[in-house]
Amino acid sequence: MWCLDKIDDGYEGCFTDGQPLHAMRNGHGLVSRLAIKHQGFLDITEVQVSGLTFIVVNESWVGPFKDRDAASPLLKLQVEIVGDKIFNVTTIPSPDVINIDPPRMVASGNFTPFPSIDPKDVEFLRTMHAQKFIPYPPQPGSDLGLTEEEIRRRGRILFPFSQHSFYLALCVYDWTTASFTRMVFFKIFEYTGIPKNPFPLDMPQIARQIWNSDWPPYTPRDRDYMNSFMMKPANSLESVQQQLDAVVPQLHMFSNVQNRVFKAAMQSLPRTSVLRKPRLFSGQVDIRQLGLDHFGIGFLECPLNTGPVNHSLTIELAAAMNSYISRGHTITTKMVCSFTDNKQDAMHYSNGILIVANRPHSMFWDTAAYVTPLSDDPKKTEYTFMPGSPFLVENIHTIKIAGKDVFVITLRPLPRRDSLLAQDGEIHSNGAMCDESELDVAALAESYSSILEEQIQLFDASEFEGDVPPGVLELPRKHPSKTHFKLAHRTNGAYCACMDALDRILDEARSVVLP
Repeated sequence: MWCLDKIDDGYEGCFTDGQPLHAMRNGHGLVSRLAIKHQGFLDITEVQVSGLTFIVVNESWVGPFKDRDAASPLLKLQVEIVGDKIFNVTTIPSPDVINIDPPRMVASGNFTPFPSIDPKDVEFLRTMHAQKFIPYPPQPGSDLGLTEEEIRRRGRILFPFSQHSFYLALCVYDWTTASFTRMVFFKIFEYTGIPKNPFPLDMPQIARQIWNSDWPPYTPRDRDYMNSFMMKPANSLESVQQQLDAVVPQLHMFSNVQNRVFKAAMQSLPRTSVLRKPRLFSGQVDIRQLGLDHFGIGFLECPLNTGPVNHSLTIELAAAMNSYISRGHTITTKMVCSFTDNKQDAMHYSNGILIVANRPHSMFWDTAAYVTPLSDDPKKTEYTFMPGSPFLVENIHTIKIAGKDVFVITLRPLPRRDSLLAQDGEIHSNGAMCDESELDVAALAESYSSILEEQIQLFDASEFEGDVPPGVLELPRKHPSKTHFKLAHRTNGAYCACMDALDRILDEARSVVLP
């Protein structure tokens, strides 16, 4: 247990958890981020090992300390700025603390710098916000989502160092809505190996994927869905293509600006320690209309990134896993990637691939951020890895989940400076491979439970008195006696196993009435 006692005179600071500056804070592995004006961030973490307590300030440790009553000892911290963006943090134990000889009392090091935010990016986002292209609006009748006032309030808490806190918060929030589809398409379909600014795009693929979205209400005939692409509802692929050609310069810029500001927001959010989350999971491919042949294009190492532009950005998963996405190679993300801390949830969203991220060789997940405090769904635990995050491929397995083949790809995040050790398919020689015993792949398959799929509800329009209830949607295909359905959770357009389950229900219902 610890509290901040004081900061050097003349310096202003606040924590990004919304609690008072001098409040008591505790929790093994919990990271509290202190922002000090004109200096940067201090991440303060309490670590408890074998009855001893340590305090970690950024990468510097103090301790060990032990309380006479074996409780968590009370420690007071004093922050001194000893140079430009250089700190000393002195630990002052309470009288009941036993000093383990010889304790280290002072943590020293450099502040983590505040991220750079281009004012031109903020002005562009201000225009997009005024024109109602951001954020994606809540579904009619839904009780989920944050009001603009709440986004502003949370932004001031999480990003107190920046006058642009609202736009940092807005970009995070918008990612957790159906807007994530736009942000993914305009990254994975870039030819990042062609040295142009901006990168050329696979326009036919983007148009086709926008048109192929068939999960209501995220369809090309829906006003909100198409507005997220700066377009109007469309009744044909040709209409989508024509509209896309007209708006693509601004739409591409929108994607690039939002991804840059989102990245700055992720760099600003408190780090998560591996002590609390030693492993993260992601179900892929997480957009319904994308297939396994779109997974490999999400990485900078994909050879198709060099073009030519008329060569479609699709690659068979087997070809990718036999080359640059294979054991011992480094892959680097082109876009934001979402993970959770719950393998059940990740498997529910798996569309053929389950990614398991083992903890990095560090105390923190340095390239990932916990974004749930700004999510439109507070029940959904989400961690996002920023674009340009490098991973070492440790293992690939194939298992069956709910009767479907799923590739389990085990990765380990690499520090950005280490990503240069393995480029263009070179094998990464640093760091041990994952021990096979670390991950019980068979147990992953056995642990999945189709609880959410079993809670799908079907309705007939005649059952409604007046308006359709919130969360109830029209069936994507005809059913002999039902017209609407409702899931036990919301998807925001992301693929989940409920989609396959609903397809099976509809197929079974049709087969019963067919001769």
